[in-house]
Amino acid sequence: GAVCISQAVAAELKAWVAQHQPAVAQTLKIDWFHLGADIESSIPSKGMPDDGSQLLQQLAAQPSFLAVGTLEPRKRHGQMLDAFEQLWAQNVAANLIIVGKPGWLTEALTTRLSTHPQLGRQLFWVQTASDEYLEKIYAASTCLIAASEGEGFGLPLIESAQFGIPLLLRDIPVFREVAGGSAYYFGGPAGRQTAAEAAQDTAQSIKAWLSLYEAKQHPLSTGLKYNTWQQSVEQLQQSLFV
Repeated sequence: GAVCISQAVAAELKAWVAQHQPAVAQTLKIDWFHLGADIESSIPSKGMPDDGSQLLQQLAAQPSFLAVGTLEPRKRHGQMLDAFEQLWAQNVAANLIIVGKPGWLTEALTTRLSTHPQLGRQLFWVQTASDEYLEKIYAASTCLIAASEGEGFGLPLIESAQFGIPLLLRDIPVFREVAGGSAYYFGGPAGRQTAAEAAQDTAQSIKAWLSLYEAKQHPLSTGLKYNTWQQSVEQLQQSLFV
């Protein structure tokens, strides 16, 4: 059998097995559980970089959109950067902060980020962060932005909700499952837009969200429900032993 970290992934796996291994699909048990998100119940890492306080001040100075996760193609960091470049060209006051180490197939993106003219001004890239520092970055940010075209769960959504940070998410099934009506959604699955169209759509969605935010009409994440790690383990145990 297999236990997945969301209903969306379980559904994707069932569909894949049915297509590629139909004989196995008859007997393979597939279930799911949700991850926990109470960092304080683990052993959180500590430590702040020397320039940490300055970064937090810059984030608090104007609307700041936070993206959390290892750099890899499916997370569409490049598309987010394309969108923000359009906004900066229009003199939109907004920061993009990316917290995540370089992953795979991202050499061009990492070069682009590390040499970007807005780096340290309206673009920030934190490659490594302790739990303590990440929590402070969450608290200083205005909105979490997630442009991923595929995710297993989306733990940063839950972590953001714990700080009351609003969510701006790509409209994919797993994000709908985790955040429901507690987020503003944009775009859709891969393959329906060109890169230029996707970047423009993302930029327009950010501007639309900012308008709602200024009018205090944006969706709130404060009602988003999530598991503790204890509840997550209990849900996993039920999946394994039922």
